[in-house]
Amino acid sequence: MVMKKLTLAEASAILIGTQIGAGVLGLPYALKNAGFAGIAIIVAVGILTLLTALFVLELAVQRGGTLTSLARETLGKAGGWLMLASISVLSYGALIAYIAGSGDILSSLLGIDRSICAIFFWMIMSGIVLMGLKASGEAELMFNFLLLGALAVAVALMLPRVNVENMATVDTSALVSGIGVAIFAYVSHMVVPEMYKGLESVEKTKKAVLIGYLVPMAFYALFVFAFVGALGGNTPQLATSALEDYYGGLGKVLGLILPLAAISTSYIGIGFAQMDNLREAFKLDKRSAWLLTVVPPLLIYFAGLKSFVSALWLAGTFGGLLYAGILPVAMYVKTKKVCPPKCVRIPHGVAYFVGAIFFLVFIYSVVSLV
Repeated sequence: MVMKKLTLAEASAILIGTQIGAGVLGLPYALKNAGFAGIAIIVAVGILTLLTALFVLELAVQRGGTLTSLARETLGKAGGWLMLASISVLSYGALIAYIAGSGDILSSLLGIDRSICAIFFWMIMSGIVLMGLKASGEAELMFNFLLLGALAVAVALMLPRVNVENMATVDTSALVSGIGVAIFAYVSHMVVPEMYKGLESVEKTKKAVLIGYLVPMAFYALFVFAFVGALGGNTPQLATSALEDYYGGLGKVLGLILPLAAISTSYIGIGFAQMDNLREAFKLDKRSAWLLTVVPPLLIYFAGLKSFVSALWLAGTFGGLLYAGILPVAMYVKTKKVCPPKCVRIPHGVAYFVGAIFFLVFIYSVVSLV
């Protein structure tokens, strides 16, 4: 992607718009039994992923290139393939989540079985990916910011209904499962090297990264507080779908239609990106890459992974922990040993500590599945 020259406000908006997408809808459900500790998880994961985004900026300044090429240069061919694998897990997990989420939304709107609705959505969106009718980056950002506006209104509508007692429950298993969904909500590291190219300034890019992470962090915390505080254990997987019960037609638009639009554009964007990744990595023709992109998520959905939040957890835990956690730390530490840092001067000890946290969560998540 060739990034035009950007202002600080534009770069910050791109990073915010990339993060606050359809994935945020699953955060309240994932943390519905975590209480105020769930807010702490959102903040902690936000700080850790902010640090690794700054590590990626340092790598972009030192070497230039995409995340995959940076991983290949710093960690060798194995690192490049591991980065590609983590991106693929993120992409497939997201596509599964969007198939599941769209099925739930369309089923609520049309009164049809959700599996039929999911197939209908998959056929249309996958067809658009094959035909090459890619929504522009501006259009995707527009839908994301429309969603952000709708979510802000939703928060305002739910805050008066908050019962603090709903935030008093703390289930440790909910904390662990919520980490993967939270990581997915912060994944936007691939944008950082392009932002640096567009801003042509290290200091401005650092400011844009800080703004681009702190704003979503505050919004996620408020969003979870509003919905979990109001709904408690009854929080639905697509949090905003509860609005229809309280606000009728307005709730249906805010809680179902706009999220469906955001899910649709996200599916198209991620579908195209994954198809391009497969074509580049394995030298595939367009149709083969398309089949390998859109068919596995549908098969996995019908194999039993029909939960929007579970798919987000899968993507964030087994893709996001590598992509936005372990690998950026390893790349940063190795580069820092060879070249003095140019813009991000974070001690080795802090970098190792961040990497250790991501690694331990990854190991725990793997063991928890056994």
